[in-house]
Amino acid sequence: MDRYKTFADALESEVLTEMAGTFFGARKALEEYLEDFHLDVESLRSMEARVFSRALFLRSLLLGPEGEAALFAEIGVAPPFADSRRHSGSRTWHPERLPFALFTGARYAKAVLLAYAEVRQACEVYMSGEYEDDPVQKGRKRLSLHYRQVERQCQRLNERIGRLNTEMTPSSVLQYARSISMVDQPGHGTLSNSLGAESLDKGLQFQPVDFASLGLWVAPSLPPVEACEKDILRFCARQFKLHGPQIKKVLADLD
Repeated sequence: MDRYKTFADALESEVLTEMAGTFFGARKALEEYLEDFHLDVESLRSMEARVFSRALFLRSLLLGPEGEAALFAEIGVAPPFADSRRHSGSRTWHPERLPFALFTGARYAKAVLLAYAEVRQACEVYMSGEYEDDPVQKGRKRLSLHYRQVERQCQRLNERIGRLNTEMTPSSVLQYARSISMVDQPGHGTLSNSLGAESLDKGLQFQPVDFASLGLWVAPSLPPVEACEKDILRFCARQFKLHGPQIKKVLADLD
């Protein structure tokens, strides 16, 4: 009889150990997923700076916020960077070389087209990513971190939180452990009895992430250059006619 009892005790101990490992392992895995998610959120915030550095360069060519607003009005887009003061971005960034043209007015138009293309590309990369070298697997490419990826991560994270909160509640795990235990140990069930199942589960459940509350910036969807090139050229011709001396100085400072 002692042999059977020893076997039963060992089996019970093994089952309870495995249950505890599954329960705490699932919670630890979710905590690590949460940590990785918040790291990606902070990385995405830092990527705003790339967009706004391009936007600020475009603004300098357009002689300030008023010129910027006028350009976007010309192509039928509401000013997308009106709140730039709330975002970081280098005011010193500029292309390595401005386009060449025989006449300053033509060079100005080419520079604005280039700057607009840079802004649009930066917005696209921020929202949808771009392929880059994979640092783990040499010779392979991967899609860079981007807004839509982080948004999907949040959805998957909340799905995992929902499943863990409903399918692996602390009270149900404790209740099952009590049901297979052959011996009522001192203090057995004290935690769940003193707190109550509902209170215990509520106190230990994971809270879903409210994506909107993260306050992540959403980059504008800008028309491709070929769709608004004529409008931009028309605006540049008018702008150069009105502010030629200032524009010449801006271009000279960039050389």
